[in-house]
Amino acid sequence: MIVNYDSPGQLCNRIWSLLPSIAYGLEYKEKVLVINFDEYSEPFENLNINKYIKFASRKLFKRLLMSMKARGQIQNGKPNLFSKLFKLNLIEGWSNRLGNVELVIKQSDEIRKIFTFRSEIVNPVDNVFASLNNQIVIGVHIRRGDYDVWNNGIFYYSDEEYLSVMKKLEKQFSDKGQKVKFLLCSNENLNLNNFNELDCFIIPDSSGPKDLYALSKCSYIIGPPSSYSQWASYCGKVPVKFIMNAEEDMNADSFSKIVALNKFENEKVINID
Repeated sequence: MIVNYDSPGQLCNRIWSLLPSIAYGLEYKEKVLVINFDEYSEPFENLNINKYIKFASRKLFKRLLMSMKARGQIQNGKPNLFSKLFKLNLIEGWSNRLGNVELVIKQSDEIRKIFTFRSEIVNPVDNVFASLNNQIVIGVHIRRGDYDVWNNGIFYYSDEEYLSVMKKLEKQFSDKGQKVKFLLCSNENLNLNNFNELDCFIIPDSSGPKDLYALSKCSYIIGPPSSYSQWASYCGKVPVKFIMNAEEDMNADSFSKIVALNKFENEKVINID
């Protein structure tokens, strides 16, 4: 049995850290126990839909393992007392996140089933998109918060910089006779007046999970590189383009779907940590 026990980061970092183990369990029919997802399990309705993958609360066991890890008594995937006596393969999620890429791709449909959002999240978002009559929607992930300091703030863009990128895209579609709407998602409150030159909207009563699901329903996604928009792309099979520089040209043909963490369907790889 594989046991994922540590707690690397927030929701999407946590999900990506689990995928190599989950994909391996699905492929080789080995049981996988996830004990590090308690605080993020509520929005999902099918976490235990597959008999080989079990999400469960094991707080005392997790505390024991974290204590042993801190003392250097267990290391990621290496032989230890638990592996010898109980045949448990103890996995530290984040350091394992880039493994089993081909299996993560192969098992993607089953993985998406496991991480299905509850109807309370899905239905309001579906209602919004149903009213758009299949219009082209570009999801804009305006990542703030810790991006102010992460990588020295290189991907922390102002509203004006996002608007500039959006205008470039809008013009490309307009030149083809296509109209677009922009869905704005952020971990901070947004002032829609700063974007009133374009057709923009937000999800009513938005939340992290609602915005994540909404991005997965868009036609395209843009934003700074993040595990959040990568998960929306992977989960919804939506082409994404990361804003690496607010001044760069935005070519609609350069979008590609995420098929595994940091890996695009067009074979390109993003190397940012």
